[in-house]
Amino acid sequence: MRGKIAAIALVGVLVAGCQTTSNEPLPSNSFTFNSSKQVAKEAIVSTYMSRGFNIVRDSDLQLVMDRPASDNFGAQLVFGSNWNSVPNARITATLLGDNPTNITVRQAIVTNPGTGFERVMDLSQNPSARQQLQIGMSRAKSMAESTANASSS
Repeated sequence: MRGKIAAIALVGVLVAGCQTTSNEPLPSNSFTFNSSKQVAKEAIVSTYMSRGFNIVRDSDLQLVMDRPASDNFGAQLVFGSNWNSVPNARITATLLGDNPTNITVRQAIVTNPGTGFERVMDLSQNPSARQQLQIGMSRAKSMAESTANASSS
């Protein structure tokens, strides 16, 4: 019983420590790629697959990619379950338009990924997650636009 109480107290302390406020605006989760939708999607896939993500779903308007959050002990502690102690990090990109392509990306952590008991926690308001998203999507945008410029030359 004491172990359960200690674990609950530890989670409470960890969550409370994460509740910081900042006056700085969050980096955007919307991006405009000056390329075709297909080239933009290929650049996103290439960028995130090199980071360990795999495609979960791919349609004309949406791309969903996951990877195990095995490198994040805090995520495992808070979002792991009895069935699967390692949650997945998930990127969901919605692609609209074609040359330019407008992309809105949402980040989440997924408990019990790929099962009927999947729970998705949106991380879109987390400043650290948004910063990482900016880095990845900036890399994908550069790749897509350089590919588009090379093919138009």
